[in-house]
Amino acid sequence: MGYILRSRPRDEQRKRVYAAENQIAARMRDPLPTILEMQGFVDSILKSRYLQTYFTPRVLAPITVLSGRRPREATAMSFLSTIAMPEWSRTKLIVLHEMAHILADRYHGQDFIEGHGRQFATFFLDLVDHFLGAEDCQDLREAFKRHGVAHSYRNEGE
Repeated sequence: MGYILRSRPRDEQRKRVYAAENQIAARMRDPLPTILEMQGFVDSILKSRYLQTYFTPRVLAPITVLSGRRPREATAMSFLSTIAMPEWSRTKLIVLHEMAHILADRYHGQDFIEGHGRQFATFFLDLVDHFLGAEDCQDLREAFKRHGVAHSYRNEGE
């Protein structure tokens, strides 16, 4: 019996997600200039009571933060549980963006969801809401709406 190789679905929303993210104030706010500071932020999120309540230890397994070697891209490598962050990208919002990739892939299965699809966008909004605040989440939701980014996020107030 053989295995069927499956490629990840086409990433239809990638450009729209980046365009929306570039329009919100939180993008370059809240710097985390060192790897140690970023790692501490990531660890505190994974250990938060909020995430511990809703997700299994498999989804919340450790994520390692590395210095980005490619100066133009922050990168999430789900299969290695690693995010690589070049100096320009070291803000809380961009760390949450990369974490959302890994958490969405772990929860839904990397081979079954688009890289910046509905599941990713929902995880991203949830992380922003709980770890940056409702105002930043609303800004991101409005930017997503302007750029046509699909998501399933509903906060408790709705």
